[in-house]
Parts: sequence; structure tokens; C-alpha cells
Amino acid sequence: MEKATPVKELKVLLVGSNSSRKYLVGNIILGKQAFESDVTVCCEEGEGEVCGRRVTLVKAPGWLRGYDLCNTPELFKTEAILSVTPGLHSFILVINAEIPFKDEYRKTTKKHLQHFFGDKVWDHTIVVFSHRGQIDQETIEDYIKSEGAPLQSLLEACGNRYHVLCDDGTDNSEKVKELFEKIDDMVAKNSCYEADSTLIENAELKRKEVDKKAEELRLQSQQQREKLRDLMTEPTLSLRIMMVGWVFSGKSASGNTIFKADVFQAGDKTKKASKKSGKVAGREVVIVDTPGWWKFFPATFTPKPLKAEILNGVSLCSPSPNVILLGVPVDTSFTDDQRRVTEDNMRLLGQRVWRHVIVLFTFGDALGDKTIEQHIESEGKPLRRLIEKCGNRYHVLNNMSTDDDQVRVLLEKMEEMVAGNSSFYLSANPDADCTKHQEDRSDSSVTEIKDENTTKKITEQLTFEWDRKNWEKHHCEGSMDMPPDMREAGQSSQGSDAEEERMEHEDDQFRSCFGSEGDGEDDAGSGPLSRWRELLEREWSRREVAMEQASWTQFYNLAAAPSEPDSELLLKSREKVKSWLKGSTSEYGTASNTSDQTKEDGICFGQEPRSTPGGGAP
Repeated sequence: MEKATPVKELKVLLVGSNSSRKYLVGNIILGKQAFESDVTVCCEEGEGEVCGRRVTLVKAPGWLRGYDLCNTPELFKTEAILSVTPGLHSFILVINAEIPFKDEYRKTTKKHLQHFFGDKVWDHTIVVFSHRGQIDQETIEDYIKSEGAPLQSLLEACGNRYHVLCDDGTDNSEKVKELFEKIDDMVAKNSCYEADSTLIENAELKRKEVDKKAEELRLQSQQQREKLRDLMTEPTLSLRIMMVGWVFSGKSASGNTIFKADVFQAGDKTKKASKKSGKVAGREVVIVDTPGWWKFFPATFTPKPLKAEILNGVSLCSPSPNVILLGVPVDTSFTDDQRRVTEDNMRLLGQRVWRHVIVLFTFGDALGDKTIEQHIESEGKPLRRLIEKCGNRYHVLNNMSTDDDQVRVLLEKMEEMVAGNSSFYLSANPDADCTKHQEDRSDSSVTEIKDENTTKKITEQLTFEWDRKNWEKHHCEGSMDMPPDMREAGQSSQGSDAEEERMEHEDDQFRSCFGSEGDGEDDAGSGPLSRWRELLEREWSRREVAMEQASWTQFYNLAAAPSEPDSELLLKSREKVKSWLKGSTSEYGTASNTSDQTKEDGICFGQEPRSTPGGGAP
């Protein structure tokens, strides 16, 4: 077959998740360190002479692998859409070949690319597999076959165009030349990519509006701080800080950043309130780290022992905290559901708590050169409403940075707030506050389950899954002991017909909480309880991402370790919950209709499906 005419000035857009190693592929192609990481919202550009051509690579913002489109912040979406340059020849979709490719990754990849670039993206995309060493299979075709239908389906969407680049210290010039030839063939067949002008125009308008509002918010915050500084008669030399937020919101890591020491166990689920103290910038600082609540589940699913530990955190800040830091990550979206869940859990501390709260945005490294105000305004009303509830007090912390200024400014903001407030005290009966303030319950999109047994079953499944992941980590690090509850589960999984009967009995009990099988709609994936099944999957995916961020990527595939003592029980447990929810009907909540696209790929509840240039629901 005759070779296509080479493109002399090649323009390529690198796309993929934050785990794909786009930066690595970009550096291999250009033959230099042009890119550093994949985590930031900012587009990065690199240029060079490669194989006799002028090559321009643009690295687009990514997304958290396995997270649905509605979990990606709006700022990331806007910047990804605007990453397209005129005369773009190709998209290189980078996939990390060292991580198993699950069907959820296929779904989220397709949703993100279609939302960013429309249906046309697939005619101009080539998949590049990245890896640092040898993969298990002899050829890339063997690898693709071993990964199965999810990866094969994605490759089919890309016209079965793929390539491999390996960072193993060898010369990749021939591999890069072959990649360019494949891109030449694609361009000869499909021409250059033409962006949807309406999509670009809307993104540009949104960016301008966000930038304007962000500057207004920055000035408003600055003026408010100046007024508070005027109230200060003397510096606050003693700060008692209580950290709250959802699980893996970066609370513990932020405490470590403030103290400049690893005093809290970051990267793991906090189970007990813990207190540390020290001197920071001339101030006596006490920080109490508390357990987090679930991100997607309301306070009904926050176990009583965990609530007790949060309240214990107040006592540890003796006589009481004068600052409460509410951790909110910037690398995920903040929807109205997250606002409701956050406010629902904060009611535990009474309504007066908001006078003492500063919203602490974590994972600030993801912002790059963007400002926190741009993120707040991009997310829109839900996040702005939370900020307003906290008296427009907020701060962003980059836990990867050693810059002392970010901590100094945070401490100054704390001092200013304390100067305008009395100390925080719990009301005599915080439960009364929870009953009194029901401002969002009537229109909440978070379905309430009134049956305590049903709530208990879902909560147990959440806890079991997360404890299992913790066991995996410690097992692979050399500790063979399982948590007591899981050790019992592992022993019982080896037993007998009695165990099977017990599990079937639990099945029946759980089904009775939801209703009987066979009503039709729920079996098809619609109906109120499909929402609970979706939330469970979202929490599980979030746990995997958290493990990934903690460099535990080798522990993802549960099926790869059948010899583990409780893996069979875990898989049974997960399938049980899915079947419970799928085969159940309930009078609780309101049914939600689900489109054909939703049945296949799912949507994030709490948001209405909307059309995208690619025709898929976001």
C-alpha cells in the first residue's frame, strides 16, 4: 500500500485520564522533558523538530479515571474544549497499559471525549499505549485480546488505530516515526479535525463570564479581609482547628502541610478523631483531624460511631475549636448533591457552626495557574452557596508544595475570622438543630430510605468494601493480618451449606426492605433504587482513584488474586448488593426515568441528562 504524503507541520492534541501518562508520551515524541505531569487543569504546549517535521503537541486537561463526566470540574471541561488549535491533525488518546482497562474506563473515556470534542473526534483519534517496562503479553495484539471487550470496543470506535510507546531507556525514534506514518494515513483518509464552532464559542463565553465573576469574588474577599483586620486589636496566638469533610477530601494531608510534618495518616480513611499540636509561624496551633462522611450519601448513612468521633473532635479542641476547616477537593465537581450532603452532615454540629467555618480547597496543585475563584465561579451556584454560607471565607492549599506563604495566609485568615467571632460551642441539643433546619429536604434529589434495615445493609456494604481495600494495601505491603470483621468473613467463606443458607436468608431480608422482584422497570435499570446502586459504584470508583493517588495501582484488579482469603466473599457481596438493588422496588423516593444511553453507560443522578455534541448524556 502506498504511503500517505507526510504532514510537514504536525499538530497533535494529547488526551486521556490523569493516570494515562500523557506527559510521558509527549516527552517521548518530542525527545525532551516538555511536560511534567497530567494533573493540572491547564493546557500545556510543547514544540520541536522530530523526524524532519515541525511538531506541536498540546496536552489537554484530563479526568480522574473511572469518574463519570459529571464528577469532572467545570473548569477542566471548559479548558479541555478550548485546548483545540486550528488545523489540528490528530488526537492521541493515551492509555496506560500497566493498569487493567475496565468497562467503566471505556464509558468515562467516551463520555469525556464526546463532550469535549463531539462525535467527529473518533475519526481523528489514534490510541497510544504507554508503559515503562515490558507488558506481560508478547505483542500489543496479545495485550488487547487479554483486556477483552472494553478495550476492543474503544479501539473499534477509533477505527482500530493504535500504537505503543515505551519509556524503557531505549531509542524510540523509529517508534515515533511509525506513529507519524499512522497519523499521515489517518489524515489522508479523514482530513484535519474541524471543531464545532458553537461548542468553542460557548466555552469562550463561559470562560469570560467566569473570569469576570472570579475577579469580583477576589476583590470582595479582599475587602472583607481588610475590614476584619481592622477589628483585630492583637494577634491570635492560639488557634484550635478542627478538620471536617468527606472521606478522602485531603483533611489529613492538609494538617500535615500546616505542621510541615507527617503527624496525621494521610492517604487512608480516618476512623478516630486525633489531636496534634505544635508551633506554626509563632502561633500555638492545635489541629484535630476527624473521620469523614461519604461523599455521595446523606447523613443517614454516616454511622453513629463515626458521628460520635466527629463530636469527640469538638471535645479534643478544649475548651472548643475556634476554627473549623471544611475540606473540599478542587479536582472533582461540586454539585447540588454534594452541597446537600455536606450541609446534611454539618447539621451534627448545629447551625451556629457556619460562623466558624473556612472552606479549605485541597489538591490545589490541580489548578495550575488558574485561581481558586475561577474554580468556584465555574462550579456555579452549589459551590457559591456553600461559600456564602461560610461568610465568603475560603482558602486553597497545595499539599504538594513546600511554600510557607500558603500556610501563613491561611493562618491569617483564621485570625481574622476569630477576631470577628466568639468561640464555637455545640448547642445543648444539636439534634434539635437538625430537626429545626430542614431547608433543603423538600426538594432534595438525594432519595431518603426510611427503612433502617435497608440503610444498615447499604452502609455495611460501603464499609466492607473500603475495609477490604485497606486490607489489600497492607497485605501487599507485607502485613498478612486482616481486620477482625474481615477475618471472620474469610473464615466463613470457606464453610458450608449453612453459610450459603445464611447469605440467602440475608438476601430475602434485604429484598423485603425494598419490595418484591419482577416489577419490570427496576430490572431495566431505571427506578429509584438504580440511584442507590449508582451511588455505591461511585463510592467504589472514588476509593480506587484515592488508592491510585497513593501509588497503589498494582492492587486494583480483585479477580487477579483468587487465593486471598476473602476475595470470593467480597465478589459475592458486591454482586448481592447489585442484584438486591436491581431486582427491588420501593415506595421510598421518586422514580427517575432512564434513557437508553443511561441504561448502557449510566448518568450521575441529581443532574438531568443533556445533549452533547457527541449525542451522549454527560
